[in-house]
Amino acid sequence: MNQPMLETGTILVVDDTPTNLEVLFDFLNEAGFKVLFAEDGESAIEKASYATPDLILLDILMPGMDGFETCRRLKEREVTQSIPVIFLTALSETVDKVKGFTLGAVDFITKPLQYEEVVARVKTHLRVQTLARQLQAQNARLAHEIQERQQAEAAIQRQNQRSQLFAEVTLKIRQSLHLDDILQTAVTEVQKILQADRVLIYRLWSDGTGSGVAEAVQPGFPAVMGQVFLEEVFPVTIRQQYRQGQVRKINDIEHSRETSPCLVEFLRQFQVKAKLVIPILAKEDLWGLLIAHQCSDSRQWTDFEIELLQQLANQIGIALTQAQLLEQEVLQRQELARSNAELQQFAYIASHDLQEPLRMVTSYLQLLERRYKGKLDADADDFIQYAVDGALRMRTLINDLLAYSRIGTRGQAFEFTSCMEAVACAIANLEVAIAERGAVVMYKDLPNVQADPTQLTQLFQNLISNAIKFADEVAPQVWIQASHQEQSWLFSVQDNGIGIDPQYAERIFVIFQRLHNRIDYPGTGIGLAICKKIVERHNGRIWVQSELGQGATFYFTIPDRGEC
Repeated sequence: MNQPMLETGTILVVDDTPTNLEVLFDFLNEAGFKVLFAEDGESAIEKASYATPDLILLDILMPGMDGFETCRRLKEREVTQSIPVIFLTALSETVDKVKGFTLGAVDFITKPLQYEEVVARVKTHLRVQTLARQLQAQNARLAHEIQERQQAEAAIQRQNQRSQLFAEVTLKIRQSLHLDDILQTAVTEVQKILQADRVLIYRLWSDGTGSGVAEAVQPGFPAVMGQVFLEEVFPVTIRQQYRQGQVRKINDIEHSRETSPCLVEFLRQFQVKAKLVIPILAKEDLWGLLIAHQCSDSRQWTDFEIELLQQLANQIGIALTQAQLLEQEVLQRQELARSNAELQQFAYIASHDLQEPLRMVTSYLQLLERRYKGKLDADADDFIQYAVDGALRMRTLINDLLAYSRIGTRGQAFEFTSCMEAVACAIANLEVAIAERGAVVMYKDLPNVQADPTQLTQLFQNLISNAIKFADEVAPQVWIQASHQEQSWLFSVQDNGIGIDPQYAERIFVIFQRLHNRIDYPGTGIGLAICKKIVERHNGRIWVQSELGQGATFYFTIPDRGEC
């Protein structure tokens, strides 16, 4: 940006002749300049030092200290060295001018003095001085901007480097499945990044003690791993600071006033000369510490290193929380699997063991019915009939329960199975029920799948049987179709029955859950639970879409594993 040139200012005139001083005062004053006087070199240097004029007119031929010496001394002083000096002289020899320029003068004015020349030369050099100052200021601004830009670029570079390192370490931590692997990966990678002599994760226990649980240490330095330390190493006040997320850094252990004597002794034992400690918080609780040690020498820990370790400590805390949740989930799954296995085994044994005594009870009840029907009073006949019906229902229930318990424990190996044959077999098993109700089952172009053939037949049989049972007064019609979707087969079994209230769409697959009474719609409430268990054993899922009075469509999926 252009700035106005300085054509007025303060001029220091140095001359031992009063007449010359008077002439120059008139010239400069008339031109609008402020004028200062000095009659010798010493006073000129003194006035220039405290008044800092914009330009000096200096006579060469003066008694004592001449103009050349005065100029030399002015240029030696920092406060006056940038003030332009114009020599006033009657000398015209080239050697004198060369000497003057060598000493730092900017121009010469030859006596006798002319008004126009003096004013013109003074104004010219003031303009030059102004331009020089503007250029200097502009250069300073540019240098400052360059410095700021370089600092910004360096900060961005550090941030990119930190982000890259953070991403790399985070990926390696997340690829570790077990807690011990997570911790060891963290210390190993942090040591590589910091080039520290030791990096460890220190676990703080609830009783105030602690121990190293993961460590990466350079050869030649003692290991901290596995050693248990007393509460005094990290007293309550320090632990409270860590709990609040505070970072502690010590650049030189020997000259630190922040460290307790107990901790100093501990650090000396392990040859620590500088340390950086970052708290690890899991679920907002202080779990432990991420610690970097420099053992070979003291060390100035940088903000870059601190911020990187804080980010990594946060990531370790997240990984710890996830690992703990995963561990709990695995334990819960194992317990659930064990409980389910025991329950299935119990159901199988109970159902199997109940069959023989129940068969005996049923046989004798049927014998009573044949021998004494009509020979006792009417109530006795009813009572015997109730007992026979109850025994038969119990036998059906036990058989269904036994079938349910066998699905997960006694199923056959999967093999390449024709769904067309499975449906045909199911229809054959239901031949009597189909004939009695005049039912029609339609199906075609069903695929081959990897499945348990017996269970696949049972799945179709239960769904067709349900469709026939819940057809109400109309002749049952059942449509079975299949379509390929991504990596699985989607099957549908559609009927024209009474339908299902959508609010019960999940409940109907729960064992022993019935929506209707046994008189209108007999059954045990296990059939659809068996269907669900069969489908889940085949890694599929089953669901229903229906409205009351509009029939129901049962969907289930079976993965397409090809023919292998």
